[in-house]
Amino acid sequence: MNLINALSNDRFGPDIIWTHWMLYFSFLGKFLAKKKFGHIGRNSSVRPYVTIVGGKNIFLADNITIRSFSQLHAGKQATITIEDDVLMAPGVFMTTNNHRFSDIEIPIRKQGGTQKNIRIKQGAWIAANAVILQGVTVGKNSVVAAGAIVNKDVPDYCVVAGVPAKIIKKLAK
Repeated sequence: MNLINALSNDRFGPDIIWTHWMLYFSFLGKFLAKKKFGHIGRNSSVRPYVTIVGGKNIFLADNITIRSFSQLHAGKQATITIEDDVLMAPGVFMTTNNHRFSDIEIPIRKQGGTQKNIRIKQGAWIAANAVILQGVTVGKNSVVAAGAIVNKDVPDYCVVAGVPAKIIKKLAK
């Protein structure tokens, strides 16, 4: 892949050397993020070793840092929206895509897929190695524990943990 193609598509990561090295330099990383994302807010940044697929459908508000080894995969018809002041630990995985597998006579890779939006509301914390699956909304100031796999919406002001993630605590004043 040449430099022009690498800069013009909406994906980047450690497997694309022309884009990955830019993340090591603050100015170049900001330039790259503005080219690749649908929106990137003030004080938001992307660290080295992050993989982004479908970046034009990923919208980052203010004060977001996508930490190393995280992956965000947005589909062509689905978006990932991360609101202000969300904390993301390393190794977070989000995908708006899923495979169909209803017909046992057809290989899964030939059955197509589905796409649904993901939304992470303001002030949430997504801990290390958490997985956020398609169609999920994580509520305001909620916590997704390390290693959790979230396949259903998380209400505001809750802590979820486990596989699949379940509410383990409601946060109160």
